[in-house]
Parts: sequence; structure tokens; C-alpha cells
Amino acid sequence: MAETPTRACGACSLSCKLLPIAALDKPHDRWCVHCRPGAGGCTIYDTRPDPCRSFSCHWLADASFGEHWFPQKAKMLVQVVAVQDANYDRFVDVHVERTAADAWRREPYRGDLERLAASPRTLVRVFRGDRTFVVRPGETLEVKRA
Repeated sequence: MAETPTRACGACSLSCKLLPIAALDKPHDRWCVHCRPGAGGCTIYDTRPDPCRSFSCHWLADASFGEHWFPQKAKMLVQVVAVQDANYDRFVDVHVERTAADAWRREPYRGDLERLAASPRTLVRVFRGDRTFVVRPGETLEVKRA
């Protein structure tokens, strides 16, 4: 029987791979040079930059978020960011590992993303390599980066 993941982060989570960190000159979908998976985690933990300090994995933060979103299983990482602009109160950002490039388009992920996108004043964005998509109920739009 497969072991059920617990709502706890390992020493080094997928965030150390998937998130771009400008302060470290770290691109999306590459392991951070300061990350030591299985050998102690972050080597600069006490002095890590603000994006690393402020990151919150939605799977860890929201117990109602399905087990299928466990980052190492899904090969995706979800971050919900509070914003205040004329159109949105929150961004739901999905960072996808290149080995699971289209997993977000399949169920149960697609349905979850469309439900989130149906929430008022919520923008769902999917970051996959150098491509960005916006998910809306019933449609997906690719957004060209500047």
C-alpha cells in the first residue's frame, strides 16, 4: 500500500526547484544551488532572500486542498498570493515541473483550477517553463510574456 503523504514539508521542497528567485539568479524549474535535497535542505536558510521567506505552499496551508496536489506527487506547486488591484484580490499561481508539463490540463487538476478561477476576483495563472497560461472556467489563454 502506498504511503499517504502528511501535511508536512520535507527538508527541501519542490519550491526550491520550481520557483524563479531573481535575488539568487535562479530560473524556473531548476534546483537552487543552495538546496541540498535529502542532506539538510537549504544551506542559506538563515540568510535566504525574501521570496523564499515569504513563500507559502497552498497544499500545506489549506488542509481542504486535495491530497492529489501533494507537490512531489503532482509535480506542481500552488501558491495563493493576496493582491490588491482594480481587478483581483488574489492570484493562484501554479508552477509546473517540466516532466509533468500538461498535468494541470488533466483531471482532477483541471477541475480544481477552473473552480478556483470561478471564485470572484481570482486570477489563476499556470507557469510552465517559459510559457504562462490563464485559466478561466471553460477556457485557457496563453499569455505572451514581455
